[in-house]
Amino acid sequence: MVIPHLVETERAYAKVNLYLDVLSKRDDGYHNIVGLFQTIDLYDLIEFHMTDEPGKITIQTHANIMGMNLIEKAYRIASEYYKIDFGLKVRLFKNIPMGSGLGGGSADAAATIRFLARILNMSDEAMMQIAERVGSDVPFLLRGGTALVEGKGEKITFLEPITGYSLNLFCSQVSISTALMYQKLTEDMYNKGPKPVEELYEAYRIADLHGVRSLSYNIFQKMVCAEHAEVKNNLDKAWTENPIIAMMTGTGSCVFSVHRTGGRYKFIAGSPNSL
Repeated sequence: MVIPHLVETERAYAKVNLYLDVLSKRDDGYHNIVGLFQTIDLYDLIEFHMTDEPGKITIQTHANIMGMNLIEKAYRIASEYYKIDFGLKVRLFKNIPMGSGLGGGSADAAATIRFLARILNMSDEAMMQIAERVGSDVPFLLRGGTALVEGKGEKITFLEPITGYSLNLFCSQVSISTALMYQKLTEDMYNKGPKPVEELYEAYRIADLHGVRSLSYNIFQKMVCAEHAEVKNNLDKAWTENPIIAMMTGTGSCVFSVHRTGGRYKFIAGSPNSL
């Protein structure tokens, strides 16, 4: 029985890519990646209001989102697997900049799947299946924390959390299309990052700061900085803080600087009960 006044709230945490390389292009049009992903304590807040209008979803937000919101996409795909006898009114309080490489839209979708999983008693397998169809970063963000991510984003090895670090963000008004950046990759750019990525993870774990700096990598950083002066300027600005490492996350446009102390946003562990 639907309870129209029921309201549940989810936090959708942002992520940074401590390492991101592309190994090859797949036959299905996606790319095989390898990355070290980490969630941070910056989040969108989402309120889910259940209604008695099955199939209807409305999203109220101050953000200017083009096309189908990934919250709605998650709801639509979930409805292909489960009989959802309620609609949703969603209030999205957007704190994660869009087009920033921080995974905000994917985090919102993951939060929606977690909410639906509680209501519909989904299995972990079903959650993951839905997440994979919504977007490449969504499977990792179902749980978050620290993880080695491979394939097109669906092969996830959750690791013991990296702790004792924080970061600052340098985000511009530039919104960068992830799809476009992947389209610009050429074969000679693939598989150039230091290997194996597990060595970077271990460097973080034992506070080998030289190792962290030498092993960090983002395949897109050079290309994006060449095309967008604002991103390059933010990277230069981040380095003035004397961080352990300063780099771009994802396909941009946000840059982050990692510190042992003093950063605004902390690395956060995932939620084992989320998946």
